[in-house]
Formats: sequence, structure tokens, C-alpha cells
Amino acid sequence: MKKQVIAILVAAVLALMAVVALVLYAKGANDRALDGTETVEVLQATEDIDVKTPVSEIADKVELVKIPKAAQVPDALTSLDDVKDQVTKVALLAGDQLSEAKFDDADSVKGPASLPAGMQELSIQIDGERFVGGAVTAGDKVGVFTSFTLDGNIRITSNPINNLLVLKVDNGALVEDPAEEANGATTGTVITVAVTTMQAEQIVHAKEFGTIWLTRQTDKTDTSGGMTITYQNVAPFEVP
Repeated sequence: MKKQVIAILVAAVLALMAVVALVLYAKGANDRALDGTETVEVLQATEDIDVKTPVSEIADKVELVKIPKAAQVPDALTSLDDVKDQVTKVALLAGDQLSEAKFDDADSVKGPASLPAGMQELSIQIDGERFVGGAVTAGDKVGVFTSFTLDGNIRITSNPINNLLVLKVDNGALVEDPAEEANGATTGTVITVAVTTMQAEQIVHAKEFGTIWLTRQTDKTDTSGGMTITYQNVAPFEVP
């Protein structure tokens, strides 16, 4: 039994040494291939990266590699610092070199935004007047306003969520809400946003049991000063 254990350990060590030797050989082969060639370092994608992915989310998807200078693309990047507040302007494939031309400000990049890490996608079917007349596009930030009717016919409105990232906007979606069909509406818009679990619960609840309006927001939008309001806040008078 003891001899068998020793034999297994020896086999494992030999296998590990073989792997290490293979890696060192491959690295040596690459180095030998570049002998006598002028080389430069560039950032290269190690996996596919979607368009509009924030630079803050791609650090673990790129690596610094050494390539022949003749193969270097214009304005190739060696660090993400120069584009740290931007997003990918195009979809990147594994092996692509990163360059300044492949990044831009989020507001300047068209197309669906990518889902931030840790978030969920949620689609909301909504009429044009309820989201700034249809002016919301992918990459925008929106605020969510909800209205409910409580027991005693008390109506309230509040702004529970701000700065939701819009991932995609589909116009001309078929309306499935019988109430909306009864009013003559047969098409609408489906907006897909990135949400946390709590935000998803709030929006779904409002869609099921109340109504929703969306506002278009920017990084400079002041969302302070809001509160849950009733008719008394809109038209403060005594009801006879």
C-alpha cells in the first residue's frame, strides 16, 4: 500500500514537471520567434467584449502582450488609464489589440449597452408619453416614478429609483395589456434596463398594481428633494 502511494506521488510530480517544461518551451519558442525583431507591448483582449462595455469592467479581460512592432495598430494602448472613463465603441474579439479608436464616451456610442456586473436585465412595456415622448435611447439613464391608489381612494406618487441604465429600446412592440388594447393602443415600446434585485421588485410591483413614468436623467441631474406626494401636495386645498 505504501509503495502504491509513493508511486502515485512520483507520477504526479513527473506530470507536473512535464507541464512546466512544456510551458517553458512554448515561452522560449515565442521568444526565439521574436529574436532579431523589434517588439512592442500592447493590450490585447483575452475574451470577447461587447460594445458599450465600461472600461472599468474589462480589466480582467485584457492582458499586456509583446508583438512585432510591424503588427502594432495605430494608437495601440499599453494601459487603460487613458480611456478609464469611456466604453468600448465596437465589439472586441479575443486577440484584438486595444486602441484609442475603439473607445469613446458612453453618450457618443450607439447600440445596446452591456449589462454591468452583478445586475439583472428587466424589460418594461411603456407608452411613449410615459418615457419622455420616446426620446430615451440605449445608454441613457432614467428615473422611475410610480403611482398607486391606496385604501380609501388615496392616490400617491413617488420616485423610488434613479439613474437606471437603459440597455435596449424596442419600438413598435405588441401590447399585451387588455386595458391598453381597449383604449385603442396596439403597439408600444419595451425598454430594457439594468437593475438590482430590489429595483426589479419595485418596478414589477408598480407595473402590476400601479402605473410607471420614466424621466431621462444625466450625471448632473439633481434627484434630491423628492418625497411621496398626494393630491394635497399638488393642489393644497380643503376637500368639502
